[in-house]
Amino acid sequence: MKMRQVILAIAAVLMTASVGYAAPPPESLVRSLTATIRKHCPDAEIEVSEQGLVAKSGTMTFAVHSRSKTGEISPKTHEEEGPNFKGFLLRVSMQAGPYEGAAVVPQTLQGPYFPTFIDAVPTPTSDGHFWVNFSYGSRLDADLKQALLETIPQKRFPAAKTLPEPGK
Repeated sequence: MKMRQVILAIAAVLMTASVGYAAPPPESLVRSLTATIRKHCPDAEIEVSEQGLVAKSGTMTFAVHSRSKTGEISPKTHEEEGPNFKGFLLRVSMQAGPYEGAAVVPQTLQGPYFPTFIDAVPTPTSDGHFWVNFSYGSRLDADLKQALLETIPQKRFPAAKTLPEPGK
């Protein structure tokens, strides 16, 4: 239980850590994400602003108790938008510099109402990173979920070197 509280506290910090520099993802990524979302969920709302891309469908407002880094639960609630059991909420933005957050990324955080996948992927020029925050309901269409996870930026690891054949 203590670990869950720590994870939720980190998630709350990470979700608000985007203060300062934030920019929308490149147009090619916006087009790719939009096409993927429209293919699987034509009625989804997609908005691109100076702060980034937000795509959502089937969201609602939840009353959530904040948690501190020590695991203490605040007696006051705050409102937070999130997906219903069949919905999703995707946020992608560009942040300056390398990711220096406390959470290990990528990972999926289990909140009180829905899971949230987070990741911080270096930009192709490595002078910044894409901040990805993907919350989804327990019964989100599996094809949509898989398509989004394949379309959002991912860490690209160098290709493994092949071992020389024996005797050569």
